[in-house]
Amino acid sequence: MSRLNEDKSLLEKLYKEQLQTHSDIYLFDHSRNSAVIQRHIEAFYRYKMVVPKSARVLDWGCRHAVDSCLMRRAFGDEIELYGCDVGNNIYSAFHDYAQLKYSQITHSYLLPYEANYFDVVVGSGVLEHVPDESASLRELYRILKPEGVLVITFLPNSSSYSELINRFLGNFYHVRRYRLKQIRRCLLQHGFMPVLSGYHQVMPTLSSGMALANYSVIRRCIEAIYNMNYFMERVWPIKTFAANIFIVSKKKTYFSDSWN
Repeated sequence: MSRLNEDKSLLEKLYKEQLQTHSDIYLFDHSRNSAVIQRHIEAFYRYKMVVPKSARVLDWGCRHAVDSCLMRRAFGDEIELYGCDVGNNIYSAFHDYAQLKYSQITHSYLLPYEANYFDVVVGSGVLEHVPDESASLRELYRILKPEGVLVITFLPNSSSYSELINRFLGNFYHVRRYRLKQIRRCLLQHGFMPVLSGYHQVMPTLSSGMALANYSVIRRCIEAIYNMNYFMERVWPIKTFAANIFIVSKKKTYFSDSWN
């Protein structure tokens, strides 16, 4: 069995266990759609190589902490995993597997951690939803160690065909959307030096149109088509119309030193 299939089996198992203890329509819909599970794994593979094996990592806005589960499976007990979000800790199957140290956020941007505490912060589909983008980035800068890594995935691409369709249908779930140059510039302005970036998820998964995905025939077609995604993400200019942007950056202390 390939690594991808092993990771898919793990997440499918965790979804099943979680749904036995807590009813959640979001998890139920995602658990039935193999393409949605696969896209998250492939996003993890995009940044896996920049995570040190013995790092202290924050899964920022983690919800059920899929990234943390994938990191635990990839790096074993060496990695130290923290998670935070606005909700209660109800995702025991995922959090227990990841051995996640979870904190509930009670402020719009402040985080309950010391300065220079984390080696890596991962934000998967988070930045576009925060109330104050600039304040959140300043807080992430504070809690990261010098040369610490900030990973952002599932950032909505303003050039995406899926965003265009959603807006046409009246779905404004993503109030903020981004261009690659725009997010690079934004991170630089907040003390982060981009080191790796690109696009991910060209093929549709119907993750924002789950009513359609509940039809088994449509779901099977989506899952079959999604197998082309790995190749389509690497074809220019097709990849520039992908649903999401990913970007990896490092905290640079010379930005703050220049303010003194």
